[in-house]
Amino acid sequence: MPVSNSATLHHTSILVNDLELTAEKLAKQLSVTWNIWTITPEHCFVNGEPSPFSFKAAFAQVGEGNLELIAPHTGHSVYNEHLKVKGEGYHHTCFAYANLESMRSAKEELLKQGYKMVQNGYTEGFFEFCYMELTEPNILLELLYLKELPPPEKTIG
Repeated sequence: MPVSNSATLHHTSILVNDLELTAEKLAKQLSVTWNIWTITPEHCFVNGEPSPFSFKAAFAQVGEGNLELIAPHTGHSVYNEHLKVKGEGYHHTCFAYANLESMRSAKEELLKQGYKMVQNGYTEGFFEFCYMELTEPNILLELLYLKELPPPEKTIG
């Protein structure tokens, strides 16, 4: 199955050091509202190795899609690596899938094509995600299955 079949363009992600401060600034500048969560996958892997981590994520809906702010929270992840090497800024674009099977099929297709999975995490029955490193044009693509988000921990804007 092609990677984009049954996928929607869910969000574009900006990696930041201080999620709430950035959300406050962008809420005013862009006239958006940010919903914030702490995400702690039960199973976490970085470059194929177990590596427990959590992160803060904030979403602001813009039309049919979302902007995402993301910041590392605990543990070691690709977010820490990216901030250390490249600093704040664009991190990835996300394709979301309506069911887990479609998401996993897209992941297997990209792996079969030789792309590297640099991070993945999941909590059984609720969500699963992975970041695939696409070497041409040197971007990260997130594949996501999300059953549903709980109410946000905080709202800014």
